[in-house]
Amino acid sequence: MVNSVAMTVPLAFEPKSNRVMQQPPRNPREPLLSKQLLWRIFAVSAFNWILIFGMFEWARRTTGDIAIARTIAIQALIAGRIVYLLSISQWGKAIAAKLRGKATTIKDAPVITLGIVGSILLQIIFSQWSVMNALFQTAPLSLNQWLICLIPALPMIGLAIFVNRIDPID
Repeated sequence: MVNSVAMTVPLAFEPKSNRVMQQPPRNPREPLLSKQLLWRIFAVSAFNWILIFGMFEWARRTTGDIAIARTIAIQALIAGRIVYLLSISQWGKAIAAKLRGKATTIKDAPVITLGIVGSILLQIIFSQWSVMNALFQTAPLSLNQWLICLIPALPMIGLAIFVNRIDPID
């Protein structure tokens, strides 16, 4: 819960899209959750579900340690969520534009950066501090295990691109 807040609160401080005031108001008779938004929620939720349980089961089978499997599953989820956060932020859009060779500026990057750094620090504390391990029945991870947790973030890039085309943020 704390980590979700640390990652999503910075979006509230982001500058709005340049086109937001050019869009007509939403029809009050339309549902708040459009079909495209429901599809986005379903796709990201299904990916997260597969990610958590897939990583847990893989780690449990390869290490034989349920505590390590719990920690790996959670860390992999957070890595994927960081990628998704970037995909819906103005900062992520600016990075994508720069990668395509377009001249752009990154506005208010410190706020998003602070949220991501804060999430990473909270995750390190969560997984490496013995008090947290005892409280949540997790285990500290080795450097190799941390790197394994980053692997599922790669398919999240593709999923984020896909859902952003189906349900554009702007």
